[in-house]
Order: sequence, then structure tokens, then C-alpha cells
Amino acid sequence: MRFLALILALCAAMPATAHEFFLSGLQIIHPSLPATPVNANSAAVYMALSNEGDQDERLLGIETPFGMVRFVQPVTDAEGNIRMQERAWIDIPAGEIVLLARGELRGSLANVNRPLMEGGELTGTMIFEKRGRFDMFFMIDPVETETEHDPVSEIQRAAPPIDRAAAVSDIAASLRHALGSPDAVIAPVVLSENIAIAGWSLGNIGARAFLRRGADGWNVELWSNASLLQPATLTSLGVSRRQGDPLRAEMRAQEAALGPAYSRRFDAFPGTAYPTHSQP
Repeated sequence: MRFLALILALCAAMPATAHEFFLSGLQIIHPSLPATPVNANSAAVYMALSNEGDQDERLLGIETPFGMVRFVQPVTDAEGNIRMQERAWIDIPAGEIVLLARGELRGSLANVNRPLMEGGELTGTMIFEKRGRFDMFFMIDPVETETEHDPVSEIQRAAPPIDRAAAVSDIAASLRHALGSPDAVIAPVVLSENIAIAGWSLGNIGARAFLRRGADGWNVELWSNASLLQPATLTSLGVSRRQGDPLRAEMRAQEAALGPAYSRRFDAFPGTAYPTHSQP
């Protein structure tokens, strides 16, 4: 009964941990700001926007308690100098994914008059041309490092060869530890280099989990429903399309082989959650 109590408590807390929002076919994935030091007075704004509808959309602005978010993008002049150019809005074409990320198009928030603490939230209202106003919140992520990088298109470091059978066993162990249940069914499991997607089931409850391999082994970063198989979700997690597209296709194929009950169970999970511990 302990693991059932754990899952019920997790589901009850889901609205506070969800990292994506859905608005009439528009997926807003992990809107976030990095935590700021005490003396900082500005912060960057990141997210992924996936327009799954059949009409173009435009993000006109974002209101926050600190004021409006500015949209800026690095541009290079004829001399090769890089400067930040302000944009009045962000176009979100139908069927496309727009990424606000470090080193690329992003948001900028000034007049931040208090530290933003990691793990906290910041309320906001997004203003769209067609969909109107939408209340949401940003999650406060860890403080950024000094080195500027593109989290999506940077060249992937070569990963050392892995023993697939051992990796699947380690992934299952990490997931069972994060769930607090040795009885959890872990299937299917698909992996590519240093990332993996795995399904877990506890009775009639289940979800898809995203794991990343670090120096200390496989770590469970989150679990979610059908949104984890959206290209924009993996993009927001720093996974390139080259790596993510085959992974999503393999996960769908393995779920189909197991039977429709698995996909229905995973799709029914209410939102996205972050485990408090992921290593055995």
C-alpha cells in the first residue's frame, strides 16, 4: 500500500509541478527563468512553443510581477559583431516549434527586485494575437553557468559504448527507486546514447519517464503522459531532433507491440512530475 499512497500523493500535487500548458492546440513547454544571485536585476526567459493547430499564432507579450518580458535575439553585423536585437513579437507558425533558449531568441526580464530562488515559481500572463490572454507560471531553474551555449544544436559529445542489457537493468532500478516501489513494472525501455524513455506501471497507474545518464548512472528527470513524445518536449530537454525522433518512433513501436492498454495508461497520467530522488 505504500507505493499506492506515494502515487496518489504525487497525482494530488501535479498542478504545482506541471511544466507544460495547453491552449487550444498550442503547447507551452517548460516556461522558466534561471535562479538569480542577490545582486542581479534581470533574468532570461526560456520555453518551447509548439503550435499543433492549423493557424499561425503570434505571442505579443508576457506580463509578470516585474513588468513585461522583452523579446531579444542575437544578430551579427557586417563586421562580425554580435548584438541583441529587440523584437516586438514572436511568430509561432502552424505546425512549427519555436524555442526560446540561451544563445538564441529568448525573453529578457528587467527590474527583478528580489532574488529568484531555484525551485520556486513566478506567475505570468501570456498575450497571444488569436488566443488572447493566458495565465500561467514560470518555474525557477538552477543558476546558469557563465559559458554561453546552444542547448539544442550544439555538437553532441561522443558517448562511450554502453551495454544495452545492463543499461536497461540500471534504468529499471533507478525508476523503481524513484517510485519507491520494487513492484513497479518497467516496460518498454528505449535508449539512445545518454538518454532514455521508459514506461512504468503500478496497477492501473503509469507514465513515461525521461532519464539521462550521468557520471553516477541513470537519473530520472521527470515522468509524464503523451506530451513526452512531442518533439517540442524533447527539444526543451536539450535533445536534438537527430537523437529524439528515432527515440520517439521506437517508443511508439514498442508500446504498440505491448498492446494498447500500455499507451492508454501512460497517456492518462495527469501532467508532469519530477521525482524527489532518482538514484538507488
